[in-house]
Amino acid sequence: MDYYLSPYKTSFQCVLENRKQLPQLEQLFSLLYQRGFHGVELNLPDLDIIKPEELKMLLSQYHLNMNYLATGVYAKTHQLSLSSDIPEEREQAIQGCKQNINYAATMECGIILGFFKGGISQNKPFSEQLFLDSMQKLKPYIEEKNVSVLIEATNRKETSIINTLAEGACVVDLLNSPLIRLLPDTYHMNIEEYSITDSLERYKDYYSHLHISDDNRAFPGLGHMDFPSIYRTLTGLGYIGTLSVEGNIQNTLLGDLKDCSSYLHTVNRSLYNPASDVNSFDIL
Repeated sequence: MDYYLSPYKTSFQCVLENRKQLPQLEQLFSLLYQRGFHGVELNLPDLDIIKPEELKMLLSQYHLNMNYLATGVYAKTHQLSLSSDIPEEREQAIQGCKQNINYAATMECGIILGFFKGGISQNKPFSEQLFLDSMQKLKPYIEEKNVSVLIEATNRKETSIINTLAEGACVVDLLNSPLIRLLPDTYHMNIEEYSITDSLERYKDYYSHLHISDDNRAFPGLGHMDFPSIYRTLTGLGYIGTLSVEGNIQNTLLGDLKDCSSYLHTVNRSLYNPASDVNSFDIL
């Protein structure tokens, strides 16, 4: 490839629900490569669906990287919560996290903890403390395996644990490990933050990866979020991290992905040519 979704290496989050979907996954990887994506975040409900060696080989065929192992589908499938008020359930969640950490270590990538945090609680402070206790128990294993762990800030309609970047930064500070960092997501920030760009600036030292999703939870460019402003903010901060597209499918996966990548290429060009029309997609 002679172009990427510059100026930031951009990955794409996807799901492999079973081995019957491998041909579709390969088709997706091919399109990601053609459209300038750097890598993937893969969601697996069962870590045995595809072994790391097979996944590495498949990714290498399309010159893609495994940036992070997404764990939301795994946590949902196995009903795991690091903030459960039942000790046995918290321990099951900790063991589930360790299995994902092991997989990530073999893939030489990080993991993302979103749904693993747990759902909505009637006692937010208590649930937050239970989550922190679980993470303190996981911290030695994270450091032993040398796996980067991103804790995602997600909105209050999904969880009571870490809704804002401020709450996430507090937890990261308490855990005090260079391997445990914060993951902002523009969709959730649009709900929870007074200003996406101000919050990205305020907590710039806490993240090196950012989920980009539109205000309707679609892929960027399929809603109304001001991504040019977000990109300009990151550029102004001297951001050298990575991005990942995440969202719900509006029409078809491949069709939405084509529209999204065209939009992002246009946004990227606008950083260097402010006169360009961001609302005009160039289909590559």
